[in-house]
Amino acid sequence: MLNLPNTLTIFRIILIPIFCVLFLMGTDYYIYAGLMLILSGLSDMFDGLLARKLHQETELGKILDPIADKLTLAAVVVCMWFVYHVRFPWISLALGIMLGKEILMAIGGLVIVSKGRKLVKAKWWGKVATVVFYTCMILIVALNIIAPDKDLKTVVPALAFFAAGIMLFALVKYFLMGLKIVRGEEVSGTIDIEKEKLLRRKNKEAALSEKAQNL
Repeated sequence: MLNLPNTLTIFRIILIPIFCVLFLMGTDYYIYAGLMLILSGLSDMFDGLLARKLHQETELGKILDPIADKLTLAAVVVCMWFVYHVRFPWISLALGIMLGKEILMAIGGLVIVSKGRKLVKAKWWGKVATVVFYTCMILIVALNIIAPDKDLKTVVPALAFFAAGIMLFALVKYFLMGLKIVRGEEVSGTIDIEKEKLLRRKNKEAALSEKAQNL
């Protein structure tokens, strides 16, 4: 049976190199690059929703989704820097904050997993940060299609810093939650890996026992 949420996540990963090529080809292709960003944002919005609605949440999906998110953000940030850092020097700082946030989140995730626990659901502040990121990046691409450079000197860096600020807020919130997890405190949105393994083992044993009784 086709797992639609995982398919959307894989689709989002496939969109990354397509966006990069189109964006780096120049302004004549910005409209297509922007379309790739819109499709990426929509797939990110709907994969989790469909996973819950269709009861198709899988361990693979929980791994692929954050990987797709981080790869997409890193690709967009690097492309934005490559194209805009000379025209809009201050944008480098904002893009650096965004990339740094994702790197720190990845490190924090590894620390949490090493403690035998893991995050299983994005919090509202993470979702808001993702929406703001996509919205600001799409606006930057769109404005560079329709507006002259002289009108963008303030707007483009402002959009980038707005996205960076929201992402910093999300980072702080996740950091505080991560501290609680590392300390062993109960935090909504996490699963104890050892307990999860034990539960699966018991369910498997119960299923085998029921199967043996029916023979």
